[in-house]
Amino acid sequence: MINKPLVVLAGGFGSRLQSVLKGTPKPLADINGKPFLWYLLQNWVDKGFNDFIFSLHYESNKIMDFVESQKQILKDCNVRYSVEPVPMGTGGAISYLLENAVVASSFFVANADTWIDSGYSTLNDEEGNVIGVVEVEDTRRYGSVLVDDKGFIKYFLEKNNIRNSGLINAGIYKLSSSEFNKWDGNPYSLENDLFVKLIEQKNLKAKKIKSNFIDIGVPDDYYKFCKFKSI
Repeated sequence: MINKPLVVLAGGFGSRLQSVLKGTPKPLADINGKPFLWYLLQNWVDKGFNDFIFSLHYESNKIMDFVESQKQILKDCNVRYSVEPVPMGTGGAISYLLENAVVASSFFVANADTWIDSGYSTLNDEEGNVIGVVEVEDTRRYGSVLVDDKGFIKYFLEKNNIRNSGLINAGIYKLSSSEFNKWDGNPYSLENDLFVKLIEQKNLKAKKIKSNFIDIGVPDDYYKFCKFKSI
């Protein structure tokens, strides 16, 4: 059991996937007859999570209705919702949530458009702020993560057109609540604002995890996941 809340970032518009979604919120994208979020919930519960906080905005009612319909999967779980009144970015969404909910001193964050099937317990064993990274053959779409010999992140290398293998941000984090104190109420990015500050403070580690990684944010990878789950 992982005795920490999992904050699920599920408020985005899914603009790059609209040719597939046709107005459906991205977490509910149809995967062989079931919403993507169904697969995520099954996996998260299987991996030991039992406390979920969904950070929502776009079509929030549809996502809440779906989650509420999954009582069989979530029968032993605590489920809460935080609905942004306006889009606040990934960092602002978490700060808004923390101002309106009681959360443990550390918590997990996951994206509702990304499949990570394992590695959560590995992050749970780490101290301090840590992000999960996976090794891929081609980092062009994602950018890459550079790490020093003690596991601290040196910097994020932006997306480019050079094909290289390397470590990428897998979109699963364990963070301290205290890092979100003194929020000024403005939107900000977890990745481009908070993480940059933590790197400067030498306060953000990367932990390599062994896991399948599929971000369904673009059609090619959406269809890749459909194929992955049809096998």
